[in-house]
Amino acid sequence: MKMHLVMAAAFAGLCSHAAFADPEADFWQQPQARSSTRTTQPYGTPARPDSAARVVRLSGSSHWVNVAYGETVNFIAGGGNEPERSFAWRFDVSPDLTHVNLGDVAPADFPRQNVRVFVGRDPRYSGE
Repeated sequence: MKMHLVMAAAFAGLCSHAAFADPEADFWQQPQARSSTRTTQPYGTPARPDSAARVVRLSGSSHWVNVAYGETVNFIAGGGNEPERSFAWRFDVSPDLTHVNLGDVAPADFPRQNVRVFVGRDPRYSGE
């Protein structure tokens, strides 16, 4: 009976997805870091512009924006003499955060980096 259990365990191990992994892979190597140096996890996630519930046009005088928790916003800056740039972001922020600096989530070539985005509280953590 013990031999059957050992054989079944060995067979299960061979049939697992790890056995079918890339034979050239170095399993002792550390996972590769993402190419971006910015950590976006606590700030939300990038989104498709067409999924945005709202469009916010930022001008040179824009210093802050209010958004709701979970809201997807398409930010647009530039125009006139500058090329217009845009990106969309879904604000699923950590419950500990009340704001996000746009420069922490915007692409590097986005012209308005010094804008603070105030994020409304997640209703799950409001205590109501």
